[in-house]
Amino acid sequence: MPKQRSSEADASKQGRLASLVRKPATWVVGVILVALAATFTSGLQSLFAGLLPDGWSEPGDGIKVVDVRRQPVSGRVLIPNADAGRFESRSDATESINDPEWEAQHEWYAAGYITWELTLVGRHSDPVVITDLRPERTGPCTKRLEAGTLVEDLPQGEGTKIELTTAIDANVPQLTSAKDGSAYFDGGTVTLAKGETVVISIEATSAGPTCQWVLEADYVDHGKRETMTIKAPGDRPFAITGWAEGHPYDLTWNGSCDHAMTPEEAATIEKPTDCN
Repeated sequence: MPKQRSSEADASKQGRLASLVRKPATWVVGVILVALAATFTSGLQSLFAGLLPDGWSEPGDGIKVVDVRRQPVSGRVLIPNADAGRFESRSDATESINDPEWEAQHEWYAAGYITWELTLVGRHSDPVVITDLRPERTGPCTKRLEAGTLVEDLPQGEGTKIELTTAIDANVPQLTSAKDGSAYFDGGTVTLAKGETVVISIEATSAGPTCQWVLEADYVDHGKRETMTIKAPGDRPFAITGWAEGHPYDLTWNGSCDHAMTPEEAATIEKPTDCN
């Protein structure tokens, strides 16, 4: 009997020893399996990423609005606040209204007509297709504005060719070709590959009413239909009012004189030599 008990004790010790050996071995094997799984998963991700277009995983819109600016010397600007009368000279007035930073920080309206230039660039390797670009008013149009300072920034001779035009005060404003008056996006599209840039010129007009508006762009990106809103500098709506003849504005900066004129003074100016 003592020999049997001794054998049983030895067997028990060997079992505990085997158990202790198996636990670290199991842990090591587990670590190795996890590492192999991570490596395999990473390899699969790299493989699939290599099969997709470069821009597929880029976040954000497929179109980037690089610039929105008022084309220089593209019409009159009405500034309906007291700060507008603080321009020191005509050149100061015209430089200010053509400065994107000034535009973004001040309230102003195009008077009669204006030309905006949009610069768009594609962001994804899979080409982005613009299927529609349309003006949308942000609210009802109101009566023409006359109170404020008018800065005339009229073009001298022929300016940059205008591609599109729109009457913002129309019942349903739409973009039409400046060449033939046809609806530009009625069956037509604009396609942007990654890094490709397009500049769209839009002449907006109002015969009298004051209107605020934005541009809505519909496009297809990776087979999915998307919409983006384009606004004026300062994240403001585009704004336009009608132009009134007869110099009814509080002050007018025009090309004849190097000082701001009251309505009475402006009515007497017919040529530069009339300025004092």
